[in-house]
Amino acid sequence: MTYDLVPPKEVFSRISRLQQELPDTSLDGAIILDGINMFYYTGTIQNGVLFVPAGGEPLFFIRRSFERAKRETPLEALVQFGSFGELPARLDDYGYQVSRLGVDETTIPVSIFKKVSSAFSRTAFQDIGLGLSMIRSVKSDYEIGLIREAGKRHEAIYDKIPGIIQEGMTEWELGSAIHAHMLKLGYTGMIRLATFNSELFAGVISFGESGNFPTASVGPGGLVGLCPAFPLLGGARRLKKGDTIFIDTGFAYQGYYTDKTRIFAFGQPSQKAVGAHKICLDIQEAVRCRLKPGAIPSQIFEEVYQTEVVSRNFEEHFMGFGGNQVSFLGHGIGLVIDEFPAIAGNIDFPLKKNMVIAVEPKKGLEGIGLVGVENSFLVTEQGGEKLTPGSDEMTIVS
Repeated sequence: MTYDLVPPKEVFSRISRLQQELPDTSLDGAIILDGINMFYYTGTIQNGVLFVPAGGEPLFFIRRSFERAKRETPLEALVQFGSFGELPARLDDYGYQVSRLGVDETTIPVSIFKKVSSAFSRTAFQDIGLGLSMIRSVKSDYEIGLIREAGKRHEAIYDKIPGIIQEGMTEWELGSAIHAHMLKLGYTGMIRLATFNSELFAGVISFGESGNFPTASVGPGGLVGLCPAFPLLGGARRLKKGDTIFIDTGFAYQGYYTDKTRIFAFGQPSQKAVGAHKICLDIQEAVRCRLKPGAIPSQIFEEVYQTEVVSRNFEEHFMGFGGNQVSFLGHGIGLVIDEFPAIAGNIDFPLKKNMVIAVEPKKGLEGIGLVGVENSFLVTEQGGEKLTPGSDEMTIVS
C-alpha cells in the first residue's frame, strides 16, 4: 500500500527546533503523548510516548502499532513497551537523566498524567504547551505547500456549491453534499481542534437566522445541528427564497487545514446584508495588510477594531450574534484548525514569517443571519498572502 510520508528532513528539523528551546527551560527533555504533536515530531500517529532529550537522539516508545511506526517514521530508536512504569528504566538504559521533563498540559488527560507522574516519581514536570504551539505555528516550505494545495482544493469545492443549492433542501442535506465532494477531493474527513472538548464536523451550514442560533462553538458562527447531542454541521431548516446561506468549512490535505467562509444568497439579498458584508471585507483587508513579521496580534486587533468596527458603529453582533460573540478577528491554522496565535487583545507575541492565520470578520443581523468572510493567509513581509483562492463577494444563487 502506497501513500506519502513526511520527509525525514522535515521531522529532524522539527526535533532540532524543539531541542534548541529546551535548554532555555532547564528541562532534561520533553515527552509527547498527544496525536497531533506526535505526528509533528515523528511523522506518524501511534499509541505511544515520544521522548525528546535536550540533547541526543529521541526515543519513540510504542505500544501499537510498532510495525506501522517503523514504516512511517524516520526515527531510528523505536522501543516497544507495555506500561508507563517501564519508561524510567528504559531511559536510564540509554543514559538519559530525567529529573525535569516538559509535558503539554493542554492535551494530556488528568488520568494519564497521574499514571505518568506515578511512573516518573522522582521527576518534576513543567508545562510546555505554549512552546510546542509556538514551534508549530511557523510553517516550513513543505507545510506551506500542503496548505496551498488544501486551498486549491477548497476553492474547487466552493465553485461547486451554487450548483448544489436547491430550494427546499435542508442545511444538513447541503452540508452532506458539500462534505461528499470534499471527500472526493482528498479531504481527510475530520476537523481537529486544539480547544478542549470542542468538536466540529465538516463545517457550519446555516440558512437565514440559523446563523444567529446559540452555540457553544469557539467561533462566531451559529447553527442548530441535528439534535442536542449533535449540534454540528446543519439542521432541518429548509432553504427558502430570500435566505442568506452561511458556509464555513475547513479543508484538510494530508493533515494540514485551510479555513474558509463564503456567503451565498438564495435570491436577491437585502441591502442591509450587502452593506454589512462589504464592511466585513474591509475589516478583513485591514487585518490582512497588517499580517507582517514582527506585528503584535493584540495591536492589530485594537487598531482594526477601533478604525474599522467602532468608527462605523458596527460593534453590535459583530463576531457573533448575541451570546455567540467572540473577542478575536482571526486564529492560527495548521495541523489543527484553531492553532496559535489568535488575532486578539491578549496575544502579545509578535507574528513570524510563515505563520498561517485565518481571518474571519463576521456580523450577525437580526432577522437575516450571519454575513462575512474567512480566508487563510500566510504571514509575509508584504502582508497576508491569501491561501484560499476565490471571490470573497456574496454569491447570488437564483
